[in-house]
Amino acid sequence: MRREVARPKEAVTEIKQGKLDLADVLIIMGSAIVGFLTKFLVPEILEVVYVLAYPISLYFLLSPSDVPNKKTYQVVIQLFFKDNRTYPAMPKSKEETDEL
Repeated sequence: MRREVARPKEAVTEIKQGKLDLADVLIIMGSAIVGFLTKFLVPEILEVVYVLAYPISLYFLLSPSDVPNKKTYQVVIQLFFKDNRTYPAMPKSKEETDEL
């Protein structure tokens, strides 16, 4: 007879296939096509750099960040749209105000 042991849901983890999802890889490959189709917008000497900049920049933006369950572009969006009250300025000490 086979004996089954119950395990908590927290112990079950997702299997990762790598750093990027299939959708991320397809977006990166598609960005190279977009760069190739729009290379007429830049001077001829910069065309190769322009076409390569699309997939390279998207690779860095779509790769996972140090923040759990967030991609780099999500962290950048949070950085730009954070509220000023998130990190309030520290009040000046009495010594600094006396020097002024």
